Amino acid sequence: MPRVLLSVIRERVLFKRTLDKLKSVEQDTRVRRVFGKVKRVIFRQFLHEQHSCASYLIGCPSRGVAAIVDPQGEPSEYLSATEQHGLRIIEVIDSHVHADHLSGARELAERVGATPRLGAGADVGFDHNPLSDGDVVEIGNRRIRVIHTPGHTPEHVCLLVDDWFVLTGDTLFVGDVGRVDLTLQEADDDELRIRAKRLYGSLQRLLGLPDETEVYPGHYAGSSCGRGMDGKAISTIGREIRTNRALSLDLEDFVAFQLSDVPPLPDDFDHIKRANLGSGDPKKEHTPSDRI
Repeated sequence: MPRVLLSVIRERVLFKRTLDKLKSVEQDTRVRRVFGKVKRVIFRQFLHEQHSCASYLIGCPSRGVAAIVDPQGEPSEYLSATEQHGLRIIEVIDSHVHADHLSGARELAERVGATPRLGAGADVGFDHNPLSDGDVVEIGNRRIRVIHTPGHTPEHVCLLVDDWFVLTGDTLFVGDVGRVDLTLQEADDDELRIRAKRLYGSLQRLLGLPDETEVYPGHYAGSSCGRGMDGKAISTIGREIRTNRALSLDLEDFVAFQLSDVPPLPDDFDHIKRANLGSGDPKKEHTPSDRI
């Protein structure tokens, strides 16, 4: 093949790659005007098909910093995404101690020189910075407000970003809500009722947010962390109030709902939960495919 033609092909390939990169950056950049002031945020949702999970990137382009929420898999995915936007990861947050997949928070935090964050009271065997209800995590000009939402786990937190959208972890899904039975210690019905009441109270707090608040959950259809969640991975508080059956139940019926038709435990639940608590070595206990 003539050199001139090869050169033209290379230039076209490089141009396409550059164009794709610019499109990706543009798609991840969100703009909102509030009282005449423009808010710019880099926001990306990572969907992990193996366990139907979601991770999130929240970045401030003007300050060049970012947070990663509920990471799993290899750190390179998040490092590449932030580098693409010229961002540096300064916070790594897990919404709770996960039960269905290995968290990537500790490994990613170590790579970027940060300390992982978890909800206050998290009974884990590694150093972390606790997040308490009402805390505000500043990512440059972006503000993430912590909402303590116990029920699925005692330490669970949801994250409200700029009073604009909320990351709901395993508390609220699209069309569904979290489970209360994913615990290593055997829980009787009385304990599950207590946990269900806590989850109900946590959901009421989320439902108090404005209807237009966007909802980004920790899972979508196919996950074992709920009963009947939607395949969509985005909603709003208003839409969930109108369409999510679990949210229409009163307290008594909600508790009964949580105690009936309980789905099977996630695959390898015991090992995964212990590894995420820091009581085991995830790399020794699982194959690479488990870490996706």
